[in-house]
Order: sequence, then structure tokens, then C-alpha cells
Amino acid sequence: MLSTIVAYLSLFFQVLAAAIAISLVKRTKFNASWILISIGFLLMVIARMFELFPAVFPELYEELTIVQHWLGFVISLVLLIGVFYIRKIFQFLRRVEAIRREAEKKVLSAVIKTEEQERQRFAKELHDGLGPLLSVVKMLVSGFEVKNTAEVNEKIKQNLKQAVDEAITSVRDISANISPHILNNFGLREAVGSFIKKLRPADGIDIKFSSNLDDRRFGYNTEVIMYRVICELINNTLRHAEADTIRIVLRLEEDILSLEYSDNGIGFDVGRETARHGMGLNNMQYRLKSGNGDIKIESERGKGMTAKAFIKLT
Repeated sequence: MLSTIVAYLSLFFQVLAAAIAISLVKRTKFNASWILISIGFLLMVIARMFELFPAVFPELYEELTIVQHWLGFVISLVLLIGVFYIRKIFQFLRRVEAIRREAEKKVLSAVIKTEEQERQRFAKELHDGLGPLLSVVKMLVSGFEVKNTAEVNEKIKQNLKQAVDEAITSVRDISANISPHILNNFGLREAVGSFIKKLRPADGIDIKFSSNLDDRRFGYNTEVIMYRVICELINNTLRHAEADTIRIVLRLEEDILSLEYSDNGIGFDVGRETARHGMGLNNMQYRLKSGNGDIKIESERGKGMTAKAFIKLT
């Protein structure tokens, strides 16, 4: 009696194993080795059923024994072939792991280069913006002398006050570029608008900016990433494109924050420039991919440039 219960339990377990194996075939993308292993499990179920038949049909014992032997042979062959080909799965996993490690190296390299570029930019702004003003302050302070007339000292004092005010403004601007307070306090749309307003008088370029974000706020990383990408695109246009018009459309559609950016500049060969000076594009791509997004840039010589970027919010 006990042996019969054990036999039926064994059959049940094998049926369960075969069902699980077959259900995973789709997840393995119909890998041949897993299909063979699933067939092996299924044949084992059939073989177990044939083992139980002699108790019901004792007169077919010899025929059932032959069938069992053949089933055992087929099961062994199928499992052997399946295990042989399963090496491809491990080879695939090794390739995936190698690709993952290479991607991590590229991301780390991009992060290090971006940080270094930010440090260099910060140092340049301090040197070019704040350094001369402090030198002027030092010169004016050293110009104060007792023997000077009151009128001369008053003039020096006024110039000193003006230089200090300009230094304070310069520090404020540098601080805003590093961590824009408008972005933290008022959101992405206001921060982009403020950045554009600062550019228009100085660069003589027509920037058309439209957005449906209103006062909508997003996660800190999402806002910073998109803001930095927009600033990078604008800076690239100002430095290289010789454009007089920029069009920026920032929209929220369902759960996707999208950006459409274009200029009417001289354009460039995307493939060649990416290979030669692709750090700016790579920085934008890595920023966006870290936030579940991406960017695509299209351009031709003499036809301006178009960039489309997005961030998935969920």
C-alpha cells in the first residue's frame, strides 16, 4: 500500500516538474536546450505512467517493459543533448555580464569626466569672473592713503563699493550655475525660462520656449537631468552653431517628460562629431539614461540641428 502511494506521489511530482519546465519555455525565448529538457521531463512522466500499468494490465508486462526501456533510452538521449546545448545559455550569460561590466566602465568614465569638466568650468568661472574683481578690490584698498584728498578717497570708496557689488553678483551667478535655486524652489519650467532670459540680452539670439508644465513639479533627479541637458544643448548652439534662432518645446504627455530642441545653425555630421568630440553628447545620454530616458540628435551640414529627448516618469 505504501509503495503504491509513493509511486503516485512520484508521478505527481514529475508532472509538476514537467509543467513548471514547460511554462518557462517562453521566458527562455524558446531556447532549444530548455525545450529538450522540458521534453525530457515530460517523457519521464510518461515513463512513470508506464511503470504503473503492469499492476493494471499484468498480461502486457513484457510489452510495457520494452516500451519502458526505449523511453529510458530516449529520455537519456534528450537530456544529454539538452545539457550539451545548455552551454549556450551560460555563454550568453557570460556575454551579458561582459556587456554589463563594459557599460559600467563607460558610465564610470563618463561620470569622472563630467565631474572633471564641472570642476574645470567652476575654476574657470572663479578665475575669469571673480579673480579680476578681487584684484580690483585689492588695488583700490591699497589706494587709500591718508595724504589723499577727501575727494580722491571718496572716489576710491565709490569704485570699491561698485567692485564689491559686482563680486557679489558674480558669486551669486556662479552659485546659480552650480545649483540653480530657481530650479529647487520653482521647478523646471521657471528654471529654464530664467536661464533663457539671462542669455537673450548677451547673445542676441531669438530663443522660442514653450511648455505645458505650468507649475508641475517632478523628482529632483528628473528636474536636474532635464535642466542640465537643455543648458548643454543651448551652450553647444551658442559656441558652435552660429545660429540666430533656437526653438525649445518641453512637454508632459501622460508619464513621459519630452523635449524637442532645434536651431537653424550651420549643422554638423552627427557620426563624425560624435566620434571626434562626443563627450557632450555622451554626457547627455548618460544623464538621461540614469533617469530612465534617452536622447536622439539629427543634423546635417547647413540644415541646423534637432534633438529629441525624453524621461519616463514611471
